[in-house]
Amino acid sequence: MDASTLDNLRLEIDAIDGELHGLIRRRAALVGEISAAKPAGGLALRPGREAQVMRQRLAAHDGGFPVPAIYRMWREMVSSFTLMQTPGLKIAICRPVDQPGYWDLARDHFGCQIPFVAHDTPAQVLAAVRASPTTLGVVPAPIEADSAPWWPLLASGEATLPNVVARLPFLVMPNARARGISAFVLGRIEPEPSGDDRALISIEAKNGLSRDRIAGAVAKVGLPPFTSALDQVVAGVHHYLVELPGVIADDDQRLRDLGAALGLENGLVAVLGAYAVPADIRP
Repeated sequence: MDASTLDNLRLEIDAIDGELHGLIRRRAALVGEISAAKPAGGLALRPGREAQVMRQRLAAHDGGFPVPAIYRMWREMVSSFTLMQTPGLKIAICRPVDQPGYWDLARDHFGCQIPFVAHDTPAQVLAAVRASPTTLGVVPAPIEADSAPWWPLLASGEATLPNVVARLPFLVMPNARARGISAFVLGRIEPEPSGDDRALISIEAKNGLSRDRIAGAVAKVGLPPFTSALDQVVAGVHHYLVELPGVIADDDQRLRDLGAALGLENGLVAVLGAYAVPADIRP
């Protein structure tokens, strides 16, 4: 290939760069118009729509450009536009010194523009989210070995308690520190459907419940079969974290029916939120 041909190709790349930058500015202007039309305050966050957009981009992508790079580019744009609409937005991250991967999970998803604040425990993250409606929290996904599980704290129904609104990673990235770990995003907004979701339900029982009993009660009240159920005991009380397909509203009659079917008192079954099912694409 001669020098003039190379120069022409580089000029074409320069023109494409200009077009891309122009489209980003145009998108920013549209976001500004949308923001101006909305009431001020609160989180300008649409986790369900964001998941839909990312699924569309990942499904449409082909060629040699890396899939994780496409994801990061769009996530950087989406998060920056969210920050434009919510200037006070912050991310509170549970990132103990010996677990730096949670910072990487958050950075892969929320980009480099939104301020991050590190905390040592999930309880500290929850307190930060409760203190500010424009703060999101990132906490480790629950596991059986948790000695002080954070998720039962979301079931009390208090006004400042957040919901689970996303799960990380949405796309597994080629980052060794974040491999093999997962996190939930907490926010003081209602979760929204993305088309492929998991709802999280908390069940509190003074005595233990078998998985078969929970499954039978879930089926009896017309809820979809659960995909997982985590049992943790706090101060002698059993807490079950049950995942079901879909998004379930706080006032869903089936929740009250579920408590009755399990022989529980009122208020011991609660929705903790929902998240879009992560993309099943490996880099």
